Order: sequence, then C-alpha cells, then structure tokens
Amino acid sequence: MELIEPLIAVADKNLDYAKRLVADVPDEKMTVQPAPGMNHAAWVIGHLAFVTDLYGAQLGVSAKAPKEWADLLGNNSRPVADRSKYPAKAQLLSFLEEAHQRLCAGIRAKEDAFWRQPPALERWRPRFPTMGHALVHILVNHTATHLGQLSAWRRVQGLPSV
Repeated sequence: MELIEPLIAVADKNLDYAKRLVADVPDEKMTVQPAPGMNHAAWVIGHLAFVTDLYGAQLGVSAKAPKEWADLLGNNSRPVADRSKYPAKAQLLSFLEEAHQRLCAGIRAKEDAFWRQPPALERWRPRFPTMGHALVHILVNHTATHLGQLSAWRRVQGLPSV
C-alpha cells in the first residue's frame, strides 16, 4: 500500500507530540482530574500504549502489555485519580515508544493484500471493512482524538500549549 510510509510518518509525529505533551508534567501529577471523569495523562498515554500493543498483535507482533492493563487502560476502562493505580510516567512512555516501534515494523512487514482483508476481530468489522481502514483509524484518528484530550487536560490546568 503506497500510503504506509506517510501513515507511519504521521504516527511518528503523534508519538513525538504525546511525549512533548507530558514532558513537563511531574509523575505525581499524571492522574490529576481537573474535571470529574476527565481523561488524565496517565490514562491517555497508557491507553495509547495498550491499544498500540493490541493492534500490533492483530498484525502478528507479540503483545507485551501486562494483562492487568486491559481493565486499567483498555476500551472499557475509566480513568481514576488514584496515582498508585497507574505505572510510572517513564514506564508508560517507554512502553508506548516500544509498542510504536513494534507496530511500525509489523505494518511494514505486511503485503498489500493484507490491508484489503477484513479484520480478524469480529468486533472491528462493523467499523472497519478492511485492515487498512483499521490501520488509518489507529494511527491517525484514535491517537489524535486522545492527544487532543491530553492537550485540553494541560490547558485546563494552566499549562502552556506545546
């Protein structure tokens, strides 16, 4: 698929933006919720890491996320303000970067025909007719949505834009 490298370039930019959004946030502030239920930095970075790992697994890349992350950071999870519930900022960022690298390697390893196949996960099929559609969603839409939440989270707390 001709768009693989441009999509990976966007994913690289999103990863860089994610790191910049939390660079000046102290670890102990990662779960601050300035409004009830607001997605905080620990949840956003952790969720992106978890989903990146999950999508990589759909490409045949070994999933490495701890099993307890599914309840803490998966699709049906809800952020809580208890800092002790989440891994350290450095661990979340490191896992996100590693999952990103594994995912990109998995993407590059697939033949063009793979991206025209329906997703193996039944629950994805109503939303994504092909793995290519799911790829664009994960690399662009899903990530950008959560990074926008993280940017708003910063601003509500009086932190500068990045």
